[in-house]
Amino acid sequence: MTDAGIARYYDRLNRWNGIARLVGYGGGRERLTVHRALADPAASGQPTTSRLHDVLLAHLAVVPTPRVLDAGCGLGGTMLLCAERLQADVTGLTLSPSQAATARFAVNRAGLDASVRVLVQSYDTPPAGPFDLVIALESLAHSPAPGVSLTALAATLAPNGALVVVDDMPEASAIGTPELAAFKKGWRSPVVWTRQHYLKAFTELGLTLQHELDLSDDVRPRPLWRIAVLERLNRLASAALPFAGLREVMDSHLGGLALERMSRSGQMRYRMLVAKRPAA
Repeated sequence: MTDAGIARYYDRLNRWNGIARLVGYGGGRERLTVHRALADPAASGQPTTSRLHDVLLAHLAVVPTPRVLDAGCGLGGTMLLCAERLQADVTGLTLSPSQAATARFAVNRAGLDASVRVLVQSYDTPPAGPFDLVIALESLAHSPAPGVSLTALAATLAPNGALVVVDDMPEASAIGTPELAAFKKGWRSPVVWTRQHYLKAFTELGLTLQHELDLSDDVRPRPLWRIAVLERLNRLASAALPFAGLREVMDSHLGGLALERMSRSGQMRYRMLVAKRPAA
């Protein structure tokens, strides 16, 4: 998958997400997020898209008014969080012009144009920085070469800077399964790294792992019967749709349903890794 292909994929998802909700999938737009909803103690255990942000902030020790790079900023929710709660200067990267337009509108509406900027740009060639905090929330799974992407992002870190990766990481039991193949196809994820891949890369890049959280128990996949119903509806809808773009959206939701199956079986874990660059 090329950068242009990923951009087209996200543009289509952004435009057609309202239609996707009609078949029971999609969400997070009200908070300008496209990341996973997690069980939230502040919401009586109900899943919210704000929970991940709370967990993220609880495990960061950054300098006052940090410089932040959001690699894969999506609709802008995490950028606004960092600007408002960390008083950060934030640069967001997305390959999707449609997502960038949504994010810029939200930044302007929040009155944060002076401290938040959105670039339509690959995170394989990020701004030079230096950044005190680099965040990659569910974005490296779409990289055709995660090692290249991670190396480029790590190179922008300031001394004592932190790199946060939050993503779905398959267990060894998932390798070669139809569910993983469906997830990779639907979510345009040509290479999906395991936890071991990330830890090895951190060591090779001279980064030290500071925090590791397995958030899988807070993910709330649907019951298997509900997943099966939605898979059937998605396939029927995809076969009937006359437009390739809409069929691509349906493929994305089938990939998401495959991910839910793997989450239920324990074959896919949702992890947060925080690595730090040494002071010198």
